[in-house]
Amino acid sequence: MKMIRGMLEPEVQLRRLLRASPERVFAAFAKPELVSAWLRPSPDIGLDVLEMDFRVGGAWRFAYHVPNAPIVVICGEYRVIEPPSKLVYSWIIEPPDEHAGLRSEVTVTLTPAADGTELNISHHRLTLPGSPERHAQGWEGALDLLAKLLNA
Repeated sequence: MKMIRGMLEPEVQLRRLLRASPERVFAAFAKPELVSAWLRPSPDIGLDVLEMDFRVGGAWRFAYHVPNAPIVVICGEYRVIEPPSKLVYSWIIEPPDEHAGLRSEVTVTLTPAADGTELNISHHRLTLPGSPERHAQGWEGALDLLAKLLNA
């Protein structure tokens, strides 16, 4: 968590070294066919890209198919796109999910490293009870799938 104007803002921060160029890593966030292959908490959860207008101000909407559970729909808007180094987008969970109404934001930064790319993700404004833990677990699983995709 970080301090914002005297208050704690719940957030998740993750860092991974990926054995791929910043351009390849950035493409994994920018191309629907790549996003659907990795941006999910685990291999047993499916992801359908319902909408993905990859431009500043463009909307995105994904449907997650969780076994034995209702579909989880998450949407947002791209706020910053600076290939191949930075991406910022809103993250809004739709009803009927228990975290529906959560209006958070994701910042992705990519830095060239000796062996590939250092990926940093900050997921801010995780204000609902349990949401930091849920999103940390989800991002860890997704980053495992991303590493596997990029190393394939």
